[in-house]
Amino acid sequence: MKHFFYILLSIVLFYSCKQQSHPRFVFNEIETPTQASIRGLCVVDEQCLWLSGSGGTVLRSMDGGQHWKDCSIASEAKNDFRSIHAFDSLRAIVIGINNPAVIYSTSDGGTNWNTMDTLVADGLFFNSLKFADDLHGLAVSDPIDGRFLIIRTEDGGMNWTKCETIPMALTGESNFAASNTCIEFLPNGKAWMASGGSTARVYSSNNYGKTWTAYNTPIKVQHEADGIYSIAFNDQLHGIMVGGNYEHPERNDSIAAFTNDGGSNWQQCDKMPQGFRSCVQHFSDGTRSIAIAMGKTGFDYSTDNGQSWHAGNNNGYYTIRPIPGQLSAYTAGSNGRLAHMQIKMQ
Repeated sequence: MKHFFYILLSIVLFYSCKQQSHPRFVFNEIETPTQASIRGLCVVDEQCLWLSGSGGTVLRSMDGGQHWKDCSIASEAKNDFRSIHAFDSLRAIVIGINNPAVIYSTSDGGTNWNTMDTLVADGLFFNSLKFADDLHGLAVSDPIDGRFLIIRTEDGGMNWTKCETIPMALTGESNFAASNTCIEFLPNGKAWMASGGSTARVYSSNNYGKTWTAYNTPIKVQHEADGIYSIAFNDQLHGIMVGGNYEHPERNDSIAAFTNDGGSNWQQCDKMPQGFRSCVQHFSDGTRSIAIAMGKTGFDYSTDNGQSWHAGNNNGYYTIRPIPGQLSAYTAGSNGRLAHMQIKMQ
């Protein structure tokens, strides 16, 4: 009997230790030549990254942040480039929040910028830009004439067309430009867009953004700053949304949900993140995976596709992007803050 007791105790202790094993997160701050608020971040690889933000700021590094090239557009010094996508070290696209909205592209590493398109409309405010591959891209603005303005490209950003089949937006419904992640877009043509304001819905497309369907979510909205700020899919079925209230980051009773069916149905998490989170991303090194929800007051992590969350620490940033194929990332925020984050799985 005593022998059985010791065996049982050993099993309990083993699984208790296993359950209490948590990843370790290491942040290394990187100096940047700006005090801009950084919302746009694109990580090509461990060495090449692009930043964009307030004051028309665009920066590029080819050595992991040791040195920077100022790629800012002089004529846009009063703009805020919250949306950026870089295809590689030479080619990138940016869109600011100003109206008129000008879509700029560069093919020489930011030395010169060309105008791809210019849009003018009452209420125009671009929140996010996302490419599924080198050709197919989507960008979204707050509603114009009662519908979200979603534009799409099939030639790498050279030409843009408006998506016409979009459900009517509800009164007060909008997007958030907190981290350039209110759109998710996969290479197979599936795309999702998250909203907030008067409601928290997810719009879904199965055909590269040509047509859209709106789905309700369990995220509660009580104030105009409430809603979904970021959405990310690990594959075509498994997705996570996070958000909250930017003005009241302590609220965390209804700020995250997950889906296992491609976004038709969403479930609230068993355990919520600790507070407002403006960006969620998946990380994988091919064998292990983890999701990070980042916000200005700290971050949380999930190892079960967002069903439950564990507190990280109070290292807070606006946006985060994984280094492809690694359990590491770059993360950026206010006053030009940038850090390299490593995830040490136990």
